[in-house]
Amino acid sequence: MNIDFGVGITIAAFALFYIRLYILRQQKRRELREIALQVKRQGKGAKMPISEENRPGYEIKSWVLVVLAAVLMVLGMAARQYTSFPLWAQEYWWVGTTLGAILLAFCFK
Repeated sequence: MNIDFGVGITIAAFALFYIRLYILRQQKRRELREIALQVKRQGKGAKMPISEENRPGYEIKSWVLVVLAAVLMVLGMAARQYTSFPLWAQEYWWVGTTLGAILLAFCFK
């Protein structure tokens, strides 16, 4: 099996993206567990704050950066698929896709 250099780099970038999301979710779970323990220590009748209970495992810092990352990834994939792009863009299609994936990974907190 022969994997192109660009494909390998892009796979690694998306692996880093998913690892970052996993780490963020684990931190959120740890925080919720600590909050639950604090509530439990307060005794009967104490309730967990609703805002903490139903929040997702991560939040988006900047929607502008999410859109920019999506545009970079789409342009990179389009440069790989279509011959209407310049030759240099077809050769280095993976740069846009990889930068988009890395940028997207840091759009979350």
